[in-house]
Amino acid sequence: QNVTLTIDSRLQSAARSILIAELDFWNTYLNRILSLNGVIIAMNPKTGEILSMVSYPNYENNRLERIIPAYYYNQLATDPLKPMLNYAIAAEQPPGSVYKIVASIGALNEGVVTPEKQLECPGTISVVQKYSPNDPGTIRLFYGYDRAGHGICDFIKGFRLSDNVYFYKIGGGFNEEVPGNGLGAYYLAEYAKALGYGRYTGIELPGEVDGLVPDPTWKRIYRAENWATGDTYSTAIGQGYVLATPLQVLTSFAILANDGKFMQPTIIKDITDNQGNIIKPFEPQLVWDITKDPLINVLDGNNKPTGEKIVVEPWVVAKVKEAMRQVVVNGTITKEVVYIGENIPSAGKTGTAEYCDNVAQAKNLCQQESWPTHSWYVGYAPYDDPEIVVLAFVYNGGEGASVAGPMVIKTLNAYFDLKSIGSTADIETIDTP
Repeated sequence: QNVTLTIDSRLQSAARSILIAELDFWNTYLNRILSLNGVIIAMNPKTGEILSMVSYPNYENNRLERIIPAYYYNQLATDPLKPMLNYAIAAEQPPGSVYKIVASIGALNEGVVTPEKQLECPGTISVVQKYSPNDPGTIRLFYGYDRAGHGICDFIKGFRLSDNVYFYKIGGGFNEEVPGNGLGAYYLAEYAKALGYGRYTGIELPGEVDGLVPDPTWKRIYRAENWATGDTYSTAIGQGYVLATPLQVLTSFAILANDGKFMQPTIIKDITDNQGNIIKPFEPQLVWDITKDPLINVLDGNNKPTGEKIVVEPWVVAKVKEAMRQVVVNGTITKEVVYIGENIPSAGKTGTAEYCDNVAQAKNLCQQESWPTHSWYVGYAPYDDPEIVVLAFVYNGGEGASVAGPMVIKTLNAYFDLKSIGSTADIETIDTP
């Protein structure tokens, strides 16, 4: 039997070249090794078809086809960059600000804020951190990436500028401005799961991991610690204990780009016999529609499910999509990407995620208030009728707009350039026993 992949070999080649060239540029420009690890994935949000999936570094498949040279396998197995790991599906990383779509969808849908409600967005806020009802608490400062702040923010401004303080407040509450716990940790988890986080995507590849959507119950069980307001604040901006794979992040944006419809990610176009007859044709699979399928548990005052479930209102999805458009029109990504090519409008979200893993600790990079960062960007186009969603992730890449952003924009341009050349993509076909 033959398996026809959804991968467009031309786009795959272009994405790989873009990723390597951008890494080489930054490593040369900075006169130091910024990063040697990265991912670019492209998906059709309406069908779930993976059009490109690049994980770098990789290895030569043909050298492992039949007789595997022991020295080459050992070289791969002992390489600290882990070239045999598919980072697209097996790397659990803090997503940072790309995860702000979770708090956005949740806070608007739950009425924590309206799109028009204005919040103060200074560069720093202080919160009394408590770990139990009787804990007098200690004052902790929470910072925005711009210490000068952004003045007064409504939802669109808070999102397009990726203002951390705005998302702290809607995620975890703040005094009388956003009463109570804001959206709260448990509802953050509910909406994250509705967007595909904390679960396997089910793509037909081995080694996928499911990430982590934390809540107070998880922390008590697995860390034997109580949850505090600061944990909710960190979760709202995709930091703290949150972990996601690049494919999960891509999928969450594809859901929004497709107006709430979660299409099953797949790399299999169809299966044919040796005579070329299609045995199993491709049929897009709808996993769920967040605007029609009740997925969100309604919680009582003790954060226990009441048994009732609700949907995400269509206007909420539309408003977040509008905010993603404003990111490229007048936000955190350069204005050069308002249009792909000459006249194709795009939308997206940047992410700069702090991390402190074993590698960073060994290099003494985790300095107070100056942790290293991963670079993320997700973009889709055309804005009004999306054909493609592209994600770039660069380990230790720095700012999302500077490093991952250009990778996505160039991949989007490559897609539309290739489309103009011919509508039929070169499709990879592999034989299976």
